[in-house]
Amino acid sequence: MSSETNVKMVLRPHPLAFSGLYILWAYIAGVSLFYILGKDMIVSSASGIPLIGSLVAGAAHLILWGILILIPLTIVAVVKIAWKYFLLGLLIGVVAPALMAYFGWPTYPWLGAVGLATSVLGALFTELHRRAHVYYITDRGIVMEYRGLTKTIRREVLYSQITDIVLEKGLLGKLFGFGNVIPITGSGLGLGADTANVGVAVGGGKGVKGGVIVMGGRGVNVPRARTFLMLYGVPKPEEAYNTIVEAMREAEEAPYLKKILKAIEEKGSV
Repeated sequence: MSSETNVKMVLRPHPLAFSGLYILWAYIAGVSLFYILGKDMIVSSASGIPLIGSLVAGAAHLILWGILILIPLTIVAVVKIAWKYFLLGLLIGVVAPALMAYFGWPTYPWLGAVGLATSVLGALFTELHRRAHVYYITDRGIVMEYRGLTKTIRREVLYSQITDIVLEKGLLGKLFGFGNVIPITGSGLGLGADTANVGVAVGGGKGVKGGVIVMGGRGVNVPRARTFLMLYGVPKPEEAYNTIVEAMREAEEAPYLKKILKAIEEKGSV
């Protein structure tokens, strides 16, 4: 930003803005402690299952570990459209115990220790991720920066480019005073899409070749953007929203005021 730019507000995401990820790491820590403290209970319970008890009892704790780790992380990956969470679940939920079993390494209690270490590192990186975001509301536009460990992203949106501004707060945001402020531009910044699809398939019966597939879909644009392309989870979002709206009005009025002043000066010089 130039020295002539007047910064009105500097914002970072609220500590609870990434609460979903903190809950995820707490869950993994809980599963790890349950694995360490409850392995014997898991094995004894599986041993009592008719027919299959004797087959899976020895690996019951590994099967349960994989289910409790992989399924939640897969759901998070789908919701956030970030497959790194699925890969993480695959790594610590399936690959790690498989490698330990293959090489004859003891999975108990070390597999639980791997889970605990993952949850601690996950919480640490989440906090670093939160602090890497910084937003500037200036008299010219909005500057959104992400200063991560591996990449830096900077986006400046001038008020003349903004066609709409959206304020949204969830339940947690209403309780603790934080929310999202999403600038929407004519180029589509700040917009995502919710889609619904319906399909009908008709296939041939026995001895009949061919078939018909009919697909239909509908999409709705909704305010949505990455955390570094909007003011994500900022404290006092109403104040940020009002500051942006007021700055947009000032930016819109400025050219007209300049024209009026210029006309007055030219008239006075005649």
